[in-house]
Amino acid sequence: MIETYWPDAATQAEFARRAEEAGRSNPAFWNALPSLPERPTDGHKGTFGTALAVGGSRGMSGAISLTGSAALVAGAGLTRLFVPEPILETVAGFAREYTTIPGACDASGRLTSAAFDAILSEAANATALAVGPGFGRSAEATRLVVELFFELERPAVFDADALNALAEAGVFDETATEAESQTSKARELARESAISERGGESVAEEKRDGREKAKPGNDGTSRRFAGRKPRGARILTPHPGEFARLTGAKPSSDRATRIDAATAFAKRLERLFGDDSERWNEQCAATQPAQAKGLSERSTVRREGGDDGGSDAASQFVVVLKGAGTVVADGRGAVCVNETGNPNLATGGSGDVLPGGVAGLLAQGATPFDAARSAVALHGLAADLSATRGSRGAVASDVVRFLPLAFDFYEAAQASGRRGV
Repeated sequence: MIETYWPDAATQAEFARRAEEAGRSNPAFWNALPSLPERPTDGHKGTFGTALAVGGSRGMSGAISLTGSAALVAGAGLTRLFVPEPILETVAGFAREYTTIPGACDASGRLTSAAFDAILSEAANATALAVGPGFGRSAEATRLVVELFFELERPAVFDADALNALAEAGVFDETATEAESQTSKARELARESAISERGGESVAEEKRDGREKAKPGNDGTSRRFAGRKPRGARILTPHPGEFARLTGAKPSSDRATRIDAATAFAKRLERLFGDDSERWNEQCAATQPAQAKGLSERSTVRREGGDDGGSDAASQFVVVLKGAGTVVADGRGAVCVNETGNPNLATGGSGDVLPGGVAGLLAQGATPFDAARSAVALHGLAADLSATRGSRGAVASDVVRFLPLAFDFYEAAQASGRRGV
């Protein structure tokens, strides 16, 4: 059971002083970060959105529990966890505040493609999702993750074994995807021609039929991603090993090289799957909670070439390359390098906290890029604050415990940085 850390008055004052100093000493970093989603005084659970986390397996119930706990503390109005039925009670016992949903699984306690329709149904009532923590690896899990990647209509963070599944399926194989896309277009033209000749069946109905045939368990699964595009925003949060599996190249520890690698991969996603910008912006506006309207107007980001742009130029795809100096990049050249965090994060489970934080901010209406870079900064801040209480012995749940204070620190450092400009 995770209990958040509430310091006494003297410690609160100490943290406030540290935030003031941080803002004055590094205003460029704090001023470049977006404002956090607002918390209006007349808000209620529905105001702040619903986060849905999908994952967990027998032996890895803690991963999805940490993700759900982080989404709760990050401010989602409601948090729900879709987990394999055998671990439901274990996950439910981790925190009192989120609800759990049992899903179909295999004999090893891993979710299977039989859970696909149930997840889509639950996702329709969510504002944002996190997919992958504790998922486990199997052919069935891979099939399920790939379908979720394309079919989820809500903004979704893909992490951990979800990334391994996408890599294993070759979803981001650029050469194969482009070739198959051309084949798919040719088939679409032939299908529409045949529909026109028959006269009685609509193109929309035929396209829906095509999606049905692409579901797990039907034929053509080895090429089910050909010519397809994700139906919502996607944030990928790989560590260097996962990044290597996704791209075929492990990034070095050099900062400039990491920036280039993350940016290149984000642009690859945009090139392969990028949606029409006008339609994408309309979708963003339609899914944002009311308190997030206009939030992005207060946020600017650095883009390659030195240009600044608000989230009206935001990409549907964001890559978070984790590590010391985590790099957050989107498919249109926006980039942010994090400057918070310490070795206390180098422990099992700390990575599972991050997607929960991202999903919690997404649920409140933050744009994908803003949610990712804010969550990364808060994740590191929580570890920094934890380290003031002890230099060793930190565990992943400490990050969740200190997240409430990290939010206060974040806003205080921003205010200090802006006063210093």
